[in-house]
Amino acid sequence: MNRWRQPHLLFGALLISALLHAGWVGTGAQPAALRPVLGNLIFFAPCLLAAALGWTLSRRVGGQTRRAWTLFTAGLLCWAAGQVAYVWLDLTGASPFPSLADVGYLLLAPCFFLGALHIWQPLPSRLLALGLALDVALIVLALGTALWASLVAPVLTLYAGHPFALAVAVAYPLSDLVVVALALVAAVWQPRGLGQMQLALLGGGLAVLCVAHTVYAQQAARGAYLVGGPLDLLWPLAFVAFGSAAYVRLAARDPQALSSAPLSATRRHRLNVLPSLALTLPYAVFFLGPGLQGGHALWRAAPLLLALLFVRQVLALIDTGRLQRTLERQARHDALTGLLNRSAVHEALTHCIQVAQAQGQVVGVMFLDLDRLKHINDAWGHAAGDQMLRQFAQRLRASTRAADVVGRFGGDEFVVVAIAQDQPRLQALAQRLLLGVRQPVELMGQRLELTASVGVAVCPGDAVDAAAALHQADLAMYRAKAMGRNALAFYDAHDHAAQMQQIQLEEELRAALASGALELHYQPIVALPGGQLRGVEALLRWTSPALGPVSPLKTVQLAEERGLMPQLGAWVLAEAVRQVGQWRRQAAPSLTVSVNVSASQFGLGDFVEGVVRTLAHHGVPGEAVMLELTESTLIQDAQASAQKMRALRELGVRIALDDFGTGYSSLSYLRQLPVDVLKIDRSFVHTLNEGNDAFVRAIVTLGQAQGAQVVVEGIEAPAQAAAAAALGCELGQGYHFARPLSAAQLGARLSAPQWPPGETPTQDEEGPQSLPSS
Repeated sequence: MNRWRQPHLLFGALLISALLHAGWVGTGAQPAALRPVLGNLIFFAPCLLAAALGWTLSRRVGGQTRRAWTLFTAGLLCWAAGQVAYVWLDLTGASPFPSLADVGYLLLAPCFFLGALHIWQPLPSRLLALGLALDVALIVLALGTALWASLVAPVLTLYAGHPFALAVAVAYPLSDLVVVALALVAAVWQPRGLGQMQLALLGGGLAVLCVAHTVYAQQAARGAYLVGGPLDLLWPLAFVAFGSAAYVRLAARDPQALSSAPLSATRRHRLNVLPSLALTLPYAVFFLGPGLQGGHALWRAAPLLLALLFVRQVLALIDTGRLQRTLERQARHDALTGLLNRSAVHEALTHCIQVAQAQGQVVGVMFLDLDRLKHINDAWGHAAGDQMLRQFAQRLRASTRAADVVGRFGGDEFVVVAIAQDQPRLQALAQRLLLGVRQPVELMGQRLELTASVGVAVCPGDAVDAAAALHQADLAMYRAKAMGRNALAFYDAHDHAAQMQQIQLEEELRAALASGALELHYQPIVALPGGQLRGVEALLRWTSPALGPVSPLKTVQLAEERGLMPQLGAWVLAEAVRQVGQWRRQAAPSLTVSVNVSASQFGLGDFVEGVVRTLAHHGVPGEAVMLELTESTLIQDAQASAQKMRALRELGVRIALDDFGTGYSSLSYLRQLPVDVLKIDRSFVHTLNEGNDAFVRAIVTLGQAQGAQVVVEGIEAPAQAAAAAALGCELGQGYHFARPLSAAQLGARLSAPQWPPGETPTQDEEGPQSLPSS
């Protein structure tokens, strides 16, 4: 038989046997003449099928779980053996008490108890385990007292003078108490190798079995038990629960996947409910006890119950105190590193400032940011990043004094607060801290350099309150990062002013993008020789309302740092395309415009689609536009860059390689990338004045061999223009021909036959916003 079909067949047979038994009882347990025989035999099928499922599972798991299910199966088989003995004795007309049947019945509870011991998983703390044990003891003792009054006391009278019979009779309620204890523990405990569903089924089966034994004992004592009555439904129901607990794991097809879940919120809630039951049940038993037969016996257990209640209350007070201390620690400490958290650091820093001011000392607030943690997270995952943070925290503790305050501010940012006699000593402490955290660490089998950027603010010199000091140390830390990381920087008021200016510029740049307050100027690109206008390069100009003209380089850097470059680049492209379309329709049908494209803009997945939309929106053909890209932009992903460039060339858009000659691998990439124009960097033009033209000549030769035009940037004198033309350069641009002009200024001169048409425009003629290009 297929090993995966067998459990399904056994479980199906178990359900069918239980349903047949329920149907037989529900229809009156007919025929009446066979009721004693059928009523006893019908228990065998569900009991043995449940045992078969338990045995099948025990063969498919290992270790302690196998032993546990073997014992659970043994308990079911013992009960079945007891039933065999009972039926045989009943059919032969001899039903003595006690008999072998009682031995079989009574062995079920010890087998289940021993099985549970094999998969016992300790609770998170000894205090919790002791509390659970006391709760179970209180409930079992209270119920045991009630059972003593209602069942055991009459049995003592009935079997007086028959010690063995009395022992067996008393063993039944005691075994029921063992079953109750197991059911209670199962309700709140997560053993090894048992899932939540299995645990619920086993606990439910034990509870049903306990109810069946108790009701049977009461009915048998009164002579009211009848074979085939409703009570008989409880035993098959318990067996179905036991068999289902085994089947749940067998049906999962992964019996070795043991469930060892941590203490969940639901189980913690159940652990809290159990003490309430343990405290109320004894009082309920005392209250109802006088109404029971033999109720006076309840009071004999009162001292023990009260003693256990007292111990439980003391334990609850201890647990409450421990929990309060844990919550207080969690409220002040970081869960990952164990260091003080943000609020605790703020509180400790305030205290340190007060102490230092009273003693005439200084307080150093050192803000540390772990360098390159993002690379570790990207390479090995956040678990490795967490390990790095823990190691960094340990390194900080080892590199600081016992009196220093060490905390985690959040993410990869840490704070160290130290009191020193003066600032030089504080600087020495900071340098020692920087060196202490710089040592290599082992991570994922590799030796990595662990460094940090440290910013320091000094109180009371830089600030007199904790919030300001932390902010200033944070600003200093960013300056340390700008210094190349793995550096130390003290707070400087000028840096603060620069930071505030950057924030103000960012807000104004966002507003300028939203309101259209930016402007483009255009620098002519002319033919060499001759000076005829061939195209223009669009250059960004922006005047801040508060700070005046902002250099293009600063504007672009700000946009890159603040994530505004794609939005800014899209505006520049759209405005340049709109303007060149207007000029081509009015006066210069062959004019082209060059637009600089940043790496972040070119790297967008929909960059080509954006160019297509812009050209279509303004009705401008692709050949009217040239996009200028730097080598560093293209080599980030050469394959993707080449694919985008080919797509742009299919639109008619030309590609220029800007600042050619300054990159370390321009020649190799020139062979791979479809480039139409080479723009020689202005730094090489100055060598023409010195008669050193070999490098420029080589670039011109290379460009012509690749079929690319050559544009010389930065021509400022007639001699430079003549030298470039003599070397074969086709196009040039620079102050010799014109400074960048506004759209209106350039539009007024489009009909000029050549550039320069006369005297080069001065700064005053262009207006204050016309700044040199970057």
